[in-house]
Amino acid sequence: MNAPHDMKDAGRLALLIDLERCTGCKSCEAACKQEHRLGPGEYRNKVVWATGLEEAGLAFLTLTCQHCERPACVRACPVNPKAIEKDPVTGVVSVVESRCTGCGECVIACPYSAMGYDPREHHAVKCDLCADRRAQGQTTACASVCPTRAIRFGRRDELLAEAAAAGRAPRDHDHFALGPATIYLERLAAQADAGAANVPARVPPQDARRPVFMDAPASQATVVESRAAFPYGLPREAAASDRVVPGGCNICFNCCTVNFHFKGTELVRITGNDEDPLLQGRVCPKSQLTLQLYHSEHRLLHPLKRVGARGENRFERISWDQALDEIAEKLKKVRDTHGPEALAMFIGTRTGALDERGYTRLFAQLWGTPNKDGTDPFCGASKSAAFEMTQGRVGSGNSYTPGDLGSAKLYVYIGDNQAETRPVYFGMINDWRIRNGAKMVVVDPRLTATAAKADRWLPIRPGTDMAFGLALCQHILARGLHDARFCNDWMLGFAEWRDFILARGYTPEWAEPITGVAAAEIRRLAEEIAAADGCVIFASRGVNQHTNGTQTNRVLMFLAAMTGNWGRRGGAYFNMTAGSPIQANAPQHRRAKVSRQKVRRSPAGWTDAMLHGKPYPLRALITCNNPLGQWPGQDKVRAAFESLDLLVHIELFANETSAYADYVLPAATGIEKGEIGRSNDDRRIVWIDKMIEPPGEAKADGWIWIELGKRFGFDDVLQDRYKDTRVFWDEACITSELARGCTQKRLHSVPWRWVRQPVTSEDAPEIETLYLEGTTAPGAPAGHRFPTKSGKLEFWTEELEAKFRVLGLSALPEFYSEREQLVDLPYLEFEHSDAEAGVISPFLQPDTGMSRARIVAPAAGGPGAQLRARGFDTELLTGRPSAAHFHSWTHYFWQAQEMWPDLFCQIHPDKAAVLGIGDGERVRVETAHGAIDAVAWVSTGIRPSAVFVPIGWGERQPYHPWRSVNFLTDKTQRDPVSDQTNLKVLLCRVSRAAA
Repeated sequence: MNAPHDMKDAGRLALLIDLERCTGCKSCEAACKQEHRLGPGEYRNKVVWATGLEEAGLAFLTLTCQHCERPACVRACPVNPKAIEKDPVTGVVSVVESRCTGCGECVIACPYSAMGYDPREHHAVKCDLCADRRAQGQTTACASVCPTRAIRFGRRDELLAEAAAAGRAPRDHDHFALGPATIYLERLAAQADAGAANVPARVPPQDARRPVFMDAPASQATVVESRAAFPYGLPREAAASDRVVPGGCNICFNCCTVNFHFKGTELVRITGNDEDPLLQGRVCPKSQLTLQLYHSEHRLLHPLKRVGARGENRFERISWDQALDEIAEKLKKVRDTHGPEALAMFIGTRTGALDERGYTRLFAQLWGTPNKDGTDPFCGASKSAAFEMTQGRVGSGNSYTPGDLGSAKLYVYIGDNQAETRPVYFGMINDWRIRNGAKMVVVDPRLTATAAKADRWLPIRPGTDMAFGLALCQHILARGLHDARFCNDWMLGFAEWRDFILARGYTPEWAEPITGVAAAEIRRLAEEIAAADGCVIFASRGVNQHTNGTQTNRVLMFLAAMTGNWGRRGGAYFNMTAGSPIQANAPQHRRAKVSRQKVRRSPAGWTDAMLHGKPYPLRALITCNNPLGQWPGQDKVRAAFESLDLLVHIELFANETSAYADYVLPAATGIEKGEIGRSNDDRRIVWIDKMIEPPGEAKADGWIWIELGKRFGFDDVLQDRYKDTRVFWDEACITSELARGCTQKRLHSVPWRWVRQPVTSEDAPEIETLYLEGTTAPGAPAGHRFPTKSGKLEFWTEELEAKFRVLGLSALPEFYSEREQLVDLPYLEFEHSDAEAGVISPFLQPDTGMSRARIVAPAAGGPGAQLRARGFDTELLTGRPSAAHFHSWTHYFWQAQEMWPDLFCQIHPDKAAVLGIGDGERVRVETAHGAIDAVAWVSTGIRPSAVFVPIGWGERQPYHPWRSVNFLTDKTQRDPVSDQTNLKVLLCRVSRAAA
C-alpha cells in the first residue's frame, strides 16, 4: 500500500535535526547568514531556546522551512505566476525573488514560522536547502558546521532508515496536514531509575517558554538598524571566493580549525576545515562570526592620545612614532623615580600566546619588572597550581579521540558548561555518549545547556564542590571501592589522604546540608564512578573561581586517580586547557636584575600598589584586554587607574579601559598578524598564518613591543625580524623539549595546521594518551610515568606539606568554602592585605607576595550572617553566557548581539514571584561591593536561592551596553595558593529596577 508514496518520496530531500544532540549554540544560524549574506533581522533558519514552564528543562529547536508536501506558502502566494515554487523531484520549496512583491501572505500562512523577509530588497526569504551548494555537490551550510552533529542533510527516506536502525524515533509534527519533510528526532529517555530525582525534564518545545529578553523588540531593533558590514548583503557572485587558506579561530579554547575564503585580497567567508580528521569541519558560531571581526566598523584604527580627563573618552589622533616616543619617555621617568618594578603589564589572552609568552615576556625580562601577568588568576590559576603539584605538568594527558575519551562509560561534569564554552568538544562527547550508551551526570547550580543533556542534574550549592568531592571520596574509601593497585603504585600520599578523609567524617550525610545534594545521590554517583569502565570528570571555572579552588581541584584529582581514572584511555580528570609549552627567554646576561618581589600573582592585588604605593608603588600599566570590565571590584579598580602616571592600552576595540588610557594603540589579531590558537583541552597547537593586513594603522602586538623596545636598546633580543611571527615561533618560542617538534614546517605539513603536543622532534609521532602504564612522560627521566620529581602522582609529601604551611594551610584537604554564603560554613581569614608584603609563595615564580590564611569555623555573627542581616539573601553566580559570546570581543559583532542581546539575570520563578519580577523586566542586583541592572530571565533551571549574571557586557559597547558584573565582585576573596579570585558565589539582593 505504501509503495506509491515511497516511490514518490525517493528523491525528496530533507534535514534531520536531532533534538538529543542540539545544544542551541546557533552555529547553524551563523552559517546560514554567511552562506546567503543575510543581514540583521533576516533569517532562513533560527534556533529557538525555550525553558520549562514548571519543571526544570531546556529545549532547543532549529526552525527552518519544512519543505512541506502541501506547502501553505505556495497556496497563499497571490502572485501570478507564483513567487514560491516546489521542485517536483526533490520537494524543495523556494522563493523566486524576482517575482515576489513582499506582500507577506506567505509569512502569515506558514504555521511553522519558517518564512523570513528581506527589508532591503522587499521580498520573502526562506531556506531552499542551500540550492547553490547542492548544485556543487555539497551539503547544506547548517549541516556542514553543526558542532554537535545535530543537523544532517540527505534523502528523506535514507535519513529515516538510518534513524530507525539507530533506534531513534521521529517526532510527529504534522499537526497541519501539510506533510513536512524535515525530520526531528525525539530526545532519548534519561538513563535514570524510574522516579529518580534530579532528572532534567525533556521539555517539548511547544510546552516551553522562550525567554522574553532574547526577542525584546527594542533590543532587536538596535541591531536591525545597524549596518551589516561587507560581505553581508552582497550578491553571491560578488562574494564568491577564488582561494581558500586553512588556519584557525583565535577566540576561545576549542581552537577550531577553519578555512578562510578570499576573493582577491578580501576575506568573504569563514567555514570549518573539512580535512581536519578530528573536528571534521565542525565549528561554533564564534569562529564564523570573526568574519565580522575582520570587517568591523568598530575597530580601533589609529594611535590615540588622551586630551580630556580619565574616563571622559576624549582623544586626539597621533602618529606611531609620537605615541611610542612619548610612552618611552614617560616609562623612563617612572623607572628613574620608582624603579623598573613600578611598571605593571597585564597581558590577557586576547593578544595571543605569542604575545603573552613571547614578546611581552622578553620585554619584561629586559626591563626588569616581575609585575607581569594575564587573565589566568581570573580563570584557571587554581587548576594550574593543582596540576603542577600533583602531576608535575598542567593538563590532562588524554585526547578527544574515539579510542580515548570516546570510550568512557561515564561523563561527570562539575562546574563545567562545556556545551556553551567549547561546543565542538561537547558535541563529540555527547555523540560518543549517544552512540555508546554512556551515562552523563552534571553537577552545577544551573540547568545549563550541558546539564540539559544529562541523565541527572545535581543543583549544588555554589562554593561547596570541595565538600561534594570529599564525600564522594569518603564513600568510595569506606566501601573499599577504590583501585587499590593504582593507589599503592602510583599515588604518593594516598594513605595520608585516605586516613584524613575517613577520620574527618566527610560522609555523604555530612555533605548533604552543605551542598544541597542528597546523600543518596552522592553515594550513587560515587559508586557509579568507581564501577565505570572509564570515567571522565570534567571541571572548569565553576570549580576554579573560588578561594578553595586549588584544594577543590586536588580533591577531584584524588577522586579520579584513586578510581584508576588517570593515565588510561577513557578515564581522566579534565579541567579546561592543557597549556602550550612555549616560553621565550632572553639570554641570562641581558635580563635586568629584579630586586623586589612581585606584588601579587593576581592583577586584582595590584590596586593598593597603584593607589597607595604599598607594598611599593606601581605607577605605570601597559594593558590589553579590558581590565575595567574583567577585574573584580570595579569601583576600586577605576580609582586605581585614575591614580596612575601612565596607562597604555593596546586593543582591538574602544572599551572602558580605553576611556581611562593615556595612549590607545590599535592592535591586529588572528590572520592580520599570524599566531597560534589558544591553549585547549586536546593539547593541539593550531597555527594561523598572516593572510591580510590589519585595518587602518593597526599593528600586531609583537610589532608594538619590538618598536617600543628599540627605544630602550632591546633590539638585540627583541629583533626586528621577529615581527614575522613564523620566524619568532621557530627561533624563540619552541625552545622547550616538549614543543621542539612543533615547527612551522611540521605545522604546515598538514592541511589542518595543528600538531598535538608534546612532540620532541619534527618527526616525532603525536601521542594520543599520555602517562599510560609502562611509558615515560615526555621530558621526564627514564621510567618516570608522570612528570613529577617522584614519577608518581603526588598528593601528600613532607615537602608539599611544608609549602602549604608557609601559607597557613595543610596539604591535607580540610574543607572550607566562601565567607559569603546563605549557610554558615568554614571560610578563610587572611593575615595580610594587598598593601603588605605578605609571605613569599612557595608555589609561584618569580618570588611573589601572598597572604597567609587560616580556616575559620562557622560562628554566629560571621561575615555571611552580617550580610544576610543587611538583606543580602541570594546567591550570586557569574560566568560565561551563550556559545555566541566570549568575554567582550563578540559584543562588537552585530550577529552575536542579535543572538544574545542584553545582560540578563537568570532567576527562579519562585523567587521572581515573591519579588514581583516578570520575565523580561529590568532588575537591580546589589552586593556589598556594588550594584548593576540587568534584564530578568525567569527560568526553573537554577537553584531557587540563586541568580546568575553573565560576564562580558560593558557600558561602552556599541549595541547593548550594560555595566559589567564585576561591579558586584570583590577583589579581596582569593585563593591563598593560586591567587585565584572567587567569582562564583557572593551574596546579593535582587529587586525591580526603578523605572
